[in-house]
Amino acid sequence: MDRAELNDVRLLAQFSQVLRTAIDASVDQVGMHRGQAMLLCQVAKQDGMTQSELAQALSVQGATITNLLKRMEETGMVVRRRDDEDNRLVRVYITDDGRQHEEAITEQFEHLIQQMFTGLCDEEYAAFRRTIGQLMSNLETYQIDQDCDS
Repeated sequence: MDRAELNDVRLLAQFSQVLRTAIDASVDQVGMHRGQAMLLCQVAKQDGMTQSELAQALSVQGATITNLLKRMEETGMVVRRRDDEDNRLVRVYITDDGRQHEEAITEQFEHLIQQMFTGLCDEEYAAFRRTIGQLMSNLETYQIDQDCDS
């Protein structure tokens, strides 16, 4: 790897850190943490998912989802209910209070996105989306290759 490529990795890592910090500040405005916000947005998008489906959708461990849900249930943002047809399954549903928080999070994210892309024309924005998509696809393929080599 040459110096330019190493600098690219550093630049992407710095961008990731700045974005994570901005996301944290945005969800803090709503009185939540990043993990709670991501979980709430996922439940709002697809109400009634199981805990394992949520863990898979958010790429986190089941125990992480369990802990997040416990706190969010205590604050009244979500409820967990047994599935009507399969009593072994527990499904997660957003409450009215959770919906209000999710709308506030979405509003914060809209402001963040607007700020992040200020100064880019439509073509630059489209190129950014294509590039990020390709980078993610490349990394997913790389990860699969690494897993197969192990």
